[in-house]
Amino acid sequence: MNRRRIRHAAAALLAGLLMAPAACGVAPSRVIDAGPAPVISGTPTLVTIYLLQDGRLRPTRVAARSPHVNDALDALFAASGRTSNRLSTALTGLTLAQVQLVRYAPDAGSRNDPDNTLSLRVRLFVSGWKITRTAMAQITCTARLRPEIWAVEIAHATPDRNGPLKVHTCREFWDLAPKDGHLPP
Repeated sequence: MNRRRIRHAAAALLAGLLMAPAACGVAPSRVIDAGPAPVISGTPTLVTIYLLQDGRLRPTRVAARSPHVNDALDALFAASGRTSNRLSTALTGLTLAQVQLVRYAPDAGSRNDPDNTLSLRVRLFVSGWKITRTAMAQITCTARLRPEIWAVEIAHATPDRNGPLKVHTCREFWDLAPKDGHLPP
């Protein structure tokens, strides 16, 4: 039995020696209030989106996460719930289901800008009741404000399938331009 006690005592001594370096030597103190916790706040980026005023497209500056086309389109769809200043939207009841950015492969009849090496096509899948012509104008012209977007394709997404992608330009909506302004190409 003595050997057993000696082994237990040796094990306890060894455990105590191993735990000693783990202590940091700083005595605990009471809780000290140092004010509010730090908060990271970024400056919101302002982007231009198209809302409606008297049935015409009106450029409007709103806050977005970034100037990226995805964030500008998110801001456009989010604005449907908080329009003011006599501005409205045709996007009420529509949801931006998916945004895809793909390299733009121009055909023989499209523009060729040697100064712009990055050119993208944005594909939008929108779900909801019906996409009106005015809603397509808001989406297309907002996306075309970004210089890297050369083509906008919109498809109506339903729970069981996606409709066909149709290419749109702002030119087809120039009749909706504000009386004192113009729309992108």
